[in-house]
Order: sequence, then structure tokens, then C-alpha cells
Amino acid sequence: MIVIDIHTHLLPKVDDSRMKKHKFSSMMARYKEAGIDRIVFSPHIDDPYVDTKRDKIESTFEWAREKAAKAGIECTLGSEFYIRDQKELGFIPHFGTHVLCETDPTFAPPSYLDTVRKIREKGYTVILAHVERYKFLTPECDLFQVLHEELGCMVQVNARGARTENGRLWMKSGLVDFLATDNHGEESLPLELYEILGQYPYVARKMDAFVRNNLD
Repeated sequence: MIVIDIHTHLLPKVDDSRMKKHKFSSMMARYKEAGIDRIVFSPHIDDPYVDTKRDKIESTFEWAREKAAKAGIECTLGSEFYIRDQKELGFIPHFGTHVLCETDPTFAPPSYLDTVRKIREKGYTVILAHVERYKFLTPECDLFQVLHEELGCMVQVNARGARTENGRLWMKSGLVDFLATDNHGEESLPLELYEILGQYPYVARKMDAFVRNNLD
């Protein structure tokens, strides 16, 4: 089984990551030990609460990719794009094909659906980040039906979020496409991701198939 972590904040001093450069190699070792050898670095983009240093993303990623390769970890660059009524869509797509998106956990902005449609019209598939956090979104609600059925959005739940009441609701729905760490620098999270995947084999199978069909 191929396991990939599509949602991480492990590029030091780029966004709100707590990752330190001198601990980066140790973090990569924890991923390898947990059986995870593919990682997407997904720094925040357009998050009003995070000061992301856009000019440092590329150079820091190149540094991280070289370090990760020494640990046997294959990594790619993406982003976590915050939808908030902006006109410009400055995201960095995952794999050139998918966009990991988040928004306010309490209320969807007025342009939420329009922005998702715009991303879709540009040829990308939206991945809804940590859906268990959103108070306005459930597996049965009308908004999710539009996002999922009409706009083809995929669903991501955080490893720790899967253990919450709302997270379990999503996990039991059968609609989750990815489990991920949303790791900001905790070395225990790679193993937690691997263990929670063992509890939800349908998600593990989806993730394995995604990698084999789209990345290999």
C-alpha cells in the first residue's frame, strides 16, 4: 500500500509551521518509519490569519526536497488555499491537477461556490481540507451535495480530526478520499496517520489508487 500525506506545513519559516531546520531530517525519518514515503508540502496561501512568505516558498521547498530525498521521501509542492472572496486565485496546485482548499470554519463566504467553480473551470479538482472543522458542512447538507456531486470536490479529513464526533461522522459516510496530518511540526503525527488509516481501510485503498493512477 502506498501512503501519501497530502496536507503538511513543514517548510520552515514559510507560514505558521513550527518545523525547525535542524529537526527536519528527524521528521522525515519519522515519516519513513511510519511507512509514509510521499509528502506534499502545502503552505498556506491567502489565509488572513497567517503571514505566508511567498517569496521563500520555492527556495525552501528545494532545500526540503533535497533533505527529504536523503531519507527516502519523495516530496512535491502544493498549497492550502484559503477561499475568502478574493479576485485572484494564487494557489499552487497539488500535482498540477488538484487544489487543496480551506475557508472559515464557521461560515462559508458569499463567493464560496463561485470560487470553487472558477477553480474547476481552470481544470483543477478541489480537495476540501479538513472538512470535519466546518460547522456549515455535513455529508448530507445541500451545499456538500453541490460541491461533491456537481463540482466533483474530493474530501480530506485530518488524522486527529477523524477521532472527533464530526470527524467520525465524515469517516463513516464513506465519502472521505484522503486522511492527512496537517502537520505543523509534530513528530508523532506520521504514525498517527498510518494507524488511523488502518481503522478506515476504504480510505487507504482510495489513497493508494490515487497515487497509482495519477502519480506513478
